[in-house]
Amino acid sequence: MNSLPGDLFARRLRQERERLGVSQAELARRMAALLGTNFDSTAITRIEQQTRAVRLDEAVTAAEALGVPLVTLISDNYARENEAEIQNQLAELALAEQEWERLRQKIHRITQIIQQLSAEREAFRAHALDVNPETAGDYELDPEIEAALDARLRDVRGESTGEAAGPGA
Repeated sequence: MNSLPGDLFARRLRQERERLGVSQAELARRMAALLGTNFDSTAITRIEQQTRAVRLDEAVTAAEALGVPLVTLISDNYARENEAEIQNQLAELALAEQEWERLRQKIHRITQIIQQLSAEREAFRAHALDVNPETAGDYELDPEIEAALDARLRDVRGESTGEAAGPGA
């Protein structure tokens, strides 16, 4: 359908106004406030019925009063482009959600490995103490690695990592 710009404006004005739940009287009131002059709701009716041409300042003010870009009221392509952008963003969101799920699973897997290794470390320590209590310390982990593992385990278990619980507290 090849509409004239005025016809397209009239149709899109009504669509946007109704979509936003704004009455013709309310739109006329908003436009009057923005224009600083009287603007009767019958003018909106006549514009939408295409029995009255819209002036440029009225078109700009109507868009402002509705809180939409003027292009929304003068172009069918804007709606199609807007819909295409929404679809693009939804596709990007779906990909981001997939990536998030993949990373969540990876974190879960790593956490399980850390828990397993920590349990094995504790079992090894207990065994070392049983075999030879004097050399049990020879099997200790590097203090930095042990601290990192312990901190990660506290995070996984949801325990507080506040420093007040440390030695001397």
